[in-house]
Amino acid sequence: MRQFHRAVQRYSLGAIDQSEYPSSPETINLSLPWWRSHLVGYLLSPVWVGFMTLAALFIDEPLLIWIPFCILTLMSCFLWGIGPALLSMTLALFTLYYIIIPDQRLFAHNIWKDIHLLGPFFFVQMVITLLAASNTRQYRRTVAVTKELRAALRDLSALNRELTRTQRQEYMFFMRAAHELRTPLTTILGETQLALRRLERARPLPSESATCLAHFEHIEKRAQGLHALVEDLIELYHVQEEINPPTLSPCNVSDICTELTMQQHQLSGRGFKLELPHEPVIVQANKERFHSALTNIIDNADRYASLSTPICVCVHADANNACIYVHNEGAELSAEQQEHIFEPFYRTPTAERTYQSGRGLGLTISKAYIEQYGGSIMVKSPPGEGVTFLIELPIQKITS
Repeated sequence: MRQFHRAVQRYSLGAIDQSEYPSSPETINLSLPWWRSHLVGYLLSPVWVGFMTLAALFIDEPLLIWIPFCILTLMSCFLWGIGPALLSMTLALFTLYYIIIPDQRLFAHNIWKDIHLLGPFFFVQMVITLLAASNTRQYRRTVAVTKELRAALRDLSALNRELTRTQRQEYMFFMRAAHELRTPLTTILGETQLALRRLERARPLPSESATCLAHFEHIEKRAQGLHALVEDLIELYHVQEEINPPTLSPCNVSDICTELTMQQHQLSGRGFKLELPHEPVIVQANKERFHSALTNIIDNADRYASLSTPICVCVHADANNACIYVHNEGAELSAEQQEHIFEPFYRTPTAERTYQSGRGLGLTISKAYIEQYGGSIMVKSPPGEGVTFLIELPIQKITS
């Protein structure tokens, strides 16, 4: 169930990005342009040899007559592959022997001179041929690996589409179930509260009625918890789907933090250290939702702080952002816990062990509220330094 809730959060916050995967892996084109096909290379090789032969005829220095043909083989090698390169080299040898060599009077009397003249040609041609063979082999390996990647990408794209569809269906089912639960829960809660009021008016109660009163009180408590859970789920759905966008107004961060710390101190008796700037810090937000977001964060810090340690709430403003720090001296969070702390229904092992009450939705809703106003929230927990929540919201400039 927890994995499902994490998947819902990933989908709703856009963690699964459809643009990361092509809709049709077949659109990946591995073929070369038509002018780089082997057939074009075979057809153009004689033409290239003819042009290089004309260039070689104008070279008076015998030591340089092989350079145009080396250039030809090199270009054929990397443009069309080893086949056209070997054809170009063969045609170049015949051209040298029947056209170029007679004019240069090679192979006449001094064989060592001929080797000196043509040796570099054969050496370079062999090196180019080996390079062509290596390049072709590497290309074939690349094509084979790319085909495997294409097949894997096709499977991954299909799985991603199926996962997205399934997650969306489960998410919608979950939200519809929450909406369907709201009405009967409201009825159960209303009838229970009505029964409690009637029993309260009938005091003193006989023993049997007193037992019924205790049962009704227990039912009311459980129904209120379940009703709050359903309302949180519906509210989270509305925020993430941008249903009924809130009305924004200027909110004084310092005043809201002062009010919330006083309320939390009255509820839990926890001490608070409040640091506020001298000037008002104004942000544009929905006051009710912003108040709820900060309440969840401060209550969370109070709930998991070490005994007798104060909660530090600091408000700071720079040129562009209002920053709110909420720090407690509780057990630090691991890197994995920090990664999942804002996911729906996620609770740390410490919270599970200590049986702290909570539904695992408060921080999720707070994050959704804050991001709705263009802000951000993060958690930091260095070893041995407690836990700090950092909230940043765009500040509203006060114009006179």
